[in-house]
Amino acid sequence: MITRKTQRGIAVLLVLTGFSFWVTRQLEQEVVDPESGIDPKLNYVLRDFELQFYDKNGQPTINMQAPLLRNDPELRIGTVEQPVIQLNQPNATWHLTSDFARVTADKEHVFLSGQVSVLRSDSGSGNWVKLNTREVEVNVTPQTASTNYPVEMFDGYNQLNAIGLDLDMKTNTFKLKNQVKATYAVN
Repeated sequence: MITRKTQRGIAVLLVLTGFSFWVTRQLEQEVVDPESGIDPKLNYVLRDFELQFYDKNGQPTINMQAPLLRNDPELRIGTVEQPVIQLNQPNATWHLTSDFARVTADKEHVFLSGQVSVLRSDSGSGNWVKLNTREVEVNVTPQTASTNYPVEMFDGYNQLNAIGLDLDMKTNTFKLKNQVKATYAVN
């Protein structure tokens, strides 16, 4: 026969078990879905972040990684330290790196500065071209870039130097602006 004291102990244990089960169920229901966008009016810092943009077919188009991003809501500008940007296109991939970047609030303009490097790799032929300069303004939607600073371009054989460049990343065309000097490899 079970004593009265044991019956109370079992009853208390059942009540505590039920209460524990109820509390854990409440905590599970309070899980918050992740935010899809960050309010640009907030002052925040992101460390070791990665942004991924997709096209309408769900394919990755732009990837940006960096150790630090700061948002200044008063200036409506994000500043990024040591950004690494990858732009994927059907036949080519563009890799852009710099010491610093400023991103406008509408995310349509990125200003790369410091030691800026732009590398285009052709996925079909394996051809590549690399350009180095001090500052580049990238227009995101039209996929264009420009600079008024000295530019060095090298494709493994040929060397081009100029002051200023307009680049269309969609059509892979560029215009060197001033003081163009070229050294071509003879086959």
